[in-house]
Amino acid sequence: MVGSTIDGKYRLDALVGHGSSGAVYRATNIWAGRECAVKVFQYDGEHRELALQRFVREAQVCNRVRREGRVHPHVVDCLDVGRDGSTGVFFTVQEFLTGQTLDAHLQSLPGRRLAVGPAVSLLLPVIDAIACAHEAGVVHRDLKPENIFLVNLGDGVTPKVLDFGIAQLSDARLTRARDILGTPSYMAPESFMDASRVDARADIWALGVILYECVSGKTPFGQGAPTLLAVMTEIATREPPSLEAAGLMHGPMWQVVRRCLQKDQEQRYANARSLKDALDQLFFSI
Repeated sequence: MVGSTIDGKYRLDALVGHGSSGAVYRATNIWAGRECAVKVFQYDGEHRELALQRFVREAQVCNRVRREGRVHPHVVDCLDVGRDGSTGVFFTVQEFLTGQTLDAHLQSLPGRRLAVGPAVSLLLPVIDAIACAHEAGVVHRDLKPENIFLVNLGDGVTPKVLDFGIAQLSDARLTRARDILGTPSYMAPESFMDASRVDARADIWALGVILYECVSGKTPFGQGAPTLLAVMTEIATREPPSLEAAGLMHGPMWQVVRRCLQKDQEQRYANARSLKDALDQLFFSI
């Protein structure tokens, strides 16, 4: 589709990526002269209508995540959603970001890891964005380093949360109890057992996994596991290796991460605001 124009105004300039439900293009809004990213829905598999609902709803979800009356500065801004009149193709439009994912950044580092201070500093804005999402009744459900984008701003980077495609809304659930949605190594136990039980605490689990990975260079569960069942079994039965014992975290910080990774939902932080408050108190008292 490179070179074509969507909806009479979005010229698709280059293919930059693709996922399970479509392709992403660097594009230009030729009416406004503004660079943007256009996601085009391309999915013909089973449950196509459900996939389309999720695709279109992503823009609505992103615009729910607000701070001080505006889209949260650490969430990708969704600018438009529609259907091309001539081809019938559904599309969404987002701000175009220049930089790299947190996953790519980690891969470029020795040992694929950060010190605790830089890791927490980098992730606090992400946690604040997820806190605002939780307060708006939104659960992301697919938090992972590939969905945290580090935008280059010349004098540094700012993280932005991407891909609310499988997000859950408290007032409009699309998920059935038997559905398994997300990326296995970052999914909480209840995500495998009964998806209807998934709430903000599943994001807390994922944030704990990301913090653990940033500091240790690997996820606490699923490293080298050959099958989904093997990953599920590790998550359900194993305890995460202690980063305090490994000398990578001091005790109070490890206790925060460990609480995120409690298998019992009730023992985790209730939402991302509670997690951020705990990290703020700990981090700024160091």
